[in-house]
Amino acid sequence: MEKRREKRLDEENKVVIHVLPENEQQEEESFYSFSRDISVGGLRLMTDSPLPVKTRVRLEIALAESQRLITGIAEVRWVKSLFDDDVFEMGLEFVELDPQSRVHLLEHVYRKVLAR
Repeated sequence: MEKRREKRLDEENKVVIHVLPENEQQEEESFYSFSRDISVGGLRLMTDSPLPVKTRVRLEIALAESQRLITGIAEVRWVKSLFDDDVFEMGLEFVELDPQSRVHLLEHVYRKVLAR
């Protein structure tokens, strides 16, 4: 049985993903996705544009219920193919969240966890 460090919320939030360039010649690539679940440590999302494990991205997560915007840097930890490689799930771990985003995310997650 897998033990998670953080409580996860099954909820859908809009996510903008900006792939951080690995060098100066690369342009920043951006795309949209939706989260499947979220915790203070990271999130799982659905995409048709999977990224390699260890790719660093800048995220903008619009928390649907509170209308707060969470911004920070995350790293792709795993990718899972669904539906004959048409849709993928990706697990991202937060590497860096700005202080205000961290507070908003903590409040959001624990308010909903305690309400269960």
